[in-house]
Order: sequence, then structure tokens, then C-alpha cells
Amino acid sequence: MRNTSYMPNIPLLISSVLFIIIGILTIATASTPFAINEGLSPNYYFVHQLICGFLPGIILGIIAFLIPLNFFKKYAFWFFVLSYLFMFTVFIPGIGINEGGASRWINLFGFSFQPSELLKITSILYLGALFSSEKIKKPFINFIVAMILIFFALYMQSDLSTLVTIFTVSIAIFFSANTKLREMAIILSGGLISFLALILLSPYRMERVMTLLNPLEDVSGDGYQINQSLISIGSGGLNGSGLGLSAQKLGFIPESMSDSIFTIYAEELGFLGCAFLIITLAVFAIYAFNVAKKANLFGRLLSIGIITWLVVQTFINIGAMTGIIPVTGIPLPFLSYGGSHLIVELIALGFLLNVSRPVNNN
Repeated sequence: MRNTSYMPNIPLLISSVLFIIIGILTIATASTPFAINEGLSPNYYFVHQLICGFLPGIILGIIAFLIPLNFFKKYAFWFFVLSYLFMFTVFIPGIGINEGGASRWINLFGFSFQPSELLKITSILYLGALFSSEKIKKPFINFIVAMILIFFALYMQSDLSTLVTIFTVSIAIFFSANTKLREMAIILSGGLISFLALILLSPYRMERVMTLLNPLEDVSGDGYQINQSLISIGSGGLNGSGLGLSAQKLGFIPESMSDSIFTIYAEELGFLGCAFLIITLAVFAIYAFNVAKKANLFGRLLSIGIITWLVVQTFINIGAMTGIIPVTGIPLPFLSYGGSHLIVELIALGFLLNVSRPVNNN
């Protein structure tokens, strides 16, 4: 008889492959002008993304798919601790990279990496293991300690967008673990107060909020990016200008192949292309939630955390590019250039497909 214990959920697998294909095509077209402008081969950044992002990500994603979930549950705490300590390597002289007044990257042997991306998946693993453990009777204190530690590390790196993402994901896991409403109220209140304080006490964050409220006040200064983004998205119309034919990527859009890549995608593929991307994400999320309902508690919490992370980060990125929320420096999952986030996102897909295997059902 055929062994189906290693077979993942097929619709979930198909939607995952679609994300990978969309990401490859988008980075191929968005990165070309940037490479040419720097005197490099037109395919330089595309090939770099394949070799340093997609390839290691798919290999590690397959490993995450094949290894039993109990292994990750058993060592989730140590994965979290190691990735948390890894966060502080950005402050080591000669290793850490400081850009725009923020230290978020490290450079090892010519390769750059953003440790906070790894913290996203390890925090999900840890919280999933924490709330599914029978040995820990009162996980609330552990949760609070983890949130304080994460807040401190990301505050030191001035990375509010990642902090909001991880906090939202943590709330989703906390709520899904059937915790007390009083504890939920405490966490939400603390999170809201901290979030408002970080904005009100930071001049540059307040400037971004004011720019969101009045983007036309300084179209060549603070409002430049959002105005150019809206021009790019609006130029796409219904069908788009065609793959590879964006005009805005020729130096008009800041970070056009990374944080702002959605604007290039929207200009070239239009409203229909954007609708296809969002529908693919919706289908992916629906099937992932169905998988989560059938899994054991750890698998369920792990899946909910990953789904929430990818959906929230997509909303933050697209919302910033369309003027719904202030501009942030957070990548669009699977599409933006950058090996750090892509590797971790492909690992996350491996975990989701692992959870969908029949051996992990109740």
C-alpha cells in the first residue's frame, strides 16, 4: 500500500508554489534596471536572489517539512534563545551594519543577513511549544518575559515594523491557546500603550504619520515615496503595462526591488495581477487554517502563527505602498529582494506543509 504519511495538503502545496513562482518573476523584472544602473549584469540581483535566497530557503524548507514536528517542539526554546542572542550580533563592530541610523544587519564572509527575520519563526515555534506543553501550568509569565525580551531587542534596532508583526502574531497564538480574557486584556493594553509611546516619542515616526495624513504637503521630500508609489500603482490600470515594462522602476521609486516592489508589480500587472496575488494569499490562508484545525495543538498554534505573520506582513507592506498606513521598511513576503526574509519564509512554508501531513493530525 502507498505510504501517504509524507504527503502534504495538495492545495496548500500548489498555492505555496504559486507564491514562489510569482516571487521569482517579480524580482527578475524589478531588479534589472537597478543592476544596470550599478554597472552590473542585468540578471545580477536575480541570480543572487536565486542562489542566496531561493536555493537555501527551499533546502531548509524541505528539511523543516521532513523532520517530525516533535523535534521542533522539543528544542523550540533553544531555537528561540539562540536566535535572540543572534540579534545582538548587529552591534559587534566589524560584523554589524549600520544604515540610516539603525543596526539591523550583519555581514559574515561577504554575505549579509537580518537576524530579526530568524526571530520571527523561532518566536512562533517557542510560543507554539509553550502553550501546547503539559509541563508548563502557567505559561502567561513566560509569554510576558518573551514579549519584553523581544521588545527590548527590536527597540534597540529601531525596528518598529518587525515588532508590530511579531506582537500581532504572538497575540494570535495567545488567543488561539484558549487563554483567559483578563490576560488578553493586559497584553493588548500594554502593547497599545507601548506602540503609541514609540510613535509619540520618536520624531521621525511622527513625521511618517503626518506624511500619511497629508502626503501632498511635501511631494519632493517626506511625501516623495508614497506619491511615487501611488503614481506607479495607478499607472497599472486594469491590465498593467506588461511584465518588465514599468517606467517607475527606472529610478523613480526608492527601494523598488525590495520594500517597494509591490508598486512595480502593480504597475506591470495592473489591478487583475494584484487581485490574483491577494486571492492566492487568501486561498493559501484558508487551506492553511483548515490544516491547522486538523492538527495537534502544537501544529495548530504553529500554523496559526505562520499564517498570521505572512498575512499581517503582506498587509503592512501593501498598506504602506497604497497610503493606508505609514511607510515602513518591511519586505513583501516572497516578492521583495533579500535573502534573509525569503529563506525564513520558505522555512515557514516547510513547517506548514509538515503540519498538513496526515501523521500530524489528531
